[in-house]
Amino acid sequence: MRVDISDVLLSQALTAMADAGLGADSPAEAYIRGYRDGWQAGIDLAIRIETNFDKEDLQDETGK
Repeated sequence: MRVDISDVLLSQALTAMADAGLGADSPAEAYIRGYRDGWQAGIDLAIRIETNFDKEDLQDETGK
């Protein structure tokens, strides 16, 4: 069975909107909140990745 990725993403988006309580917001408010939350999630991921790279670099330098 082949799963269409757009169906998966739509389902995730609808679940996230329901979890965030965005059903009562106007479309513009929901868009802005979603954009802001997505942006923050992206920044948090980038920080975690960079932190892991930094830890690896420190381990390489100290030989641990």
